[in-house]
Amino acid sequence: MNSLDRLIVYSTLKSTGSAHDLIRGAEREADGLVENAEVIEVRGYPMLRPGSGTVPGEVYRIPEDRWGALDDWEAAPRAYLRRRRRLMDGREVWVYEAP
Repeated sequence: MNSLDRLIVYSTLKSTGSAHDLIRGAEREADGLVENAEVIEVRGYPMLRPGSGTVPGEVYRIPEDRWGALDDWEAAPRAYLRRRRRLMDGREVWVYEAP
């Protein structure tokens, strides 16, 4: 695995979220913080976007064969974009956020 197999999740994919089954069994790392961001609600769905706050999330190492299903679930790139971000602790991750 490489450094960009990590995903930070902040809502439905979290361990208590309704879509966590999509990443169940993925290795969980220490939680992380996304700087200069905020979570808004768009048509009933949480969405991360640039902002002035800090958004906490759970960080997982995602096996390569699961990215397609995750992109489908997040309707990427139509509803969400998968972008690279650097967390406050320096780790590089993917995050699904507003286009």
